[in-house]
Amino acid sequence: MKGWLKALLQYSITTAIGVSVAVIIMAVKGLFGGVELEPQEMYKILCDAFFVPGVIIGGVGLIVFASHGGVFDMLGFSVRLFFDLFRRDVTKRKYRDFYEYKEAKKDKQRSSILFLLLVGVAFIAVSIVFLVLYYHS
Repeated sequence: MKGWLKALLQYSITTAIGVSVAVIIMAVKGLFGGVELEPQEMYKILCDAFFVPGVIIGGVGLIVFASHGGVFDMLGFSVRLFFDLFRRDVTKRKYRDFYEYKEAKKDKQRSSILFLLLVGVAFIAVSIVFLVLYYHS
């Protein structure tokens, strides 16, 4: 029961953030201004409003996915090594070399980021629907 509740919470919070960003974009572009808009202009605003949070959420998901794959491990190790240069005793580093750092990173449990990718793709799919309506109106 706890696993599905955690997943529901992850999906709902991510969706709420995406919808909030979409509503802000709609408000900035004048969708709620009370002025009568043509359907084509309304579809354009809705397409933009759903595409931006879709790309942001999906992009964050892709970056986290790449990070879990070890793409940024060398960068993380070099930053840690740089800050270890300012210690009083330089020989008391936590990791002697990159291999030890990589092995320690393997032992850490990674959380699932599928919810970021799926919510991002869902927002982009809604954006594509509005794009199709824009071109067919």
